[in-house]
Order: sequence, then structure tokens, then C-alpha cells
Amino acid sequence: MLNKLSENELAIMMKIWELEQPIYFNDIVEAVSEYNWAESTVRNFLVRIIDKKYLEIEKEGRKNIYVPRVSKDYINTKSKGLIKDLYNNSIKNFIAEMYESQSIEYEDLIELKKYLDSKIESE
Repeated sequence: MLNKLSENELAIMMKIWELEQPIYFNDIVEAVSEYNWAESTVRNFLVRIIDKKYLEIEKEGRKNIYVPRVSKDYINTKSKGLIKDLYNNSIKNFIAEMYESQSIEYEDLIELKKYLDSKIESE
């Protein structure tokens, strides 16, 4: 079992997974530029992610390429297990708890409702 990623580490992994290919350090820095992290901060997060076995480094000449060792499906599977174990396998209970604990805001619920409505209409 892999160690849990912090919120910031997960943000980096999500960007890497979105690209669906091995990635250079500078490309990672660019992909997470919205967070305004210094390069040293990104490098520190990457070291932790590598230590947790989500990424590995391959050499290409003098450059490092970061390669995911774990697919995004791993996170999806873990999320499903969490919902099953903690919320009686109920997405509704999960979302209700997130809202009641103020982990998501009203605007998030509105966005989710629009998304669900569009999925229901397309069925």
C-alpha cells in the first residue's frame, strides 16, 4: 500500500496524470504555475512523491524525466474504497458530510447539480 499524498503532492500528480506522458521538471513547474510555488518547493514535493513511490526518475542525457509509477486509476480505486468504508457506499452520504463539515461550499453543490443534471439529460 502506498503512503497518502498531501494535498499539494496530489495537485502535482494530477497535473502529471493529465499530461499522460513522462515529463521534464520545467514542464512540471509550468503545469503547476497557478500555485506560485518556487522551483525549490516543487522539487521538494517531487522528492516526497518519489519517496512515496508514485513517481520515478529516468535519465535522458543530463535531464531527469518524471514517470508515473501509479496510474490515476489507483486514486479512483482508493476513493471508491473510502466511500464504501466510511459512507456506507453512498455518494449522497459522502457529499452531505463534505457539505456539513464545510469541506465544500454551496457553489460547489450548484456546480455538481448542473453536472448531474446534464448527465441525467443525456441518458
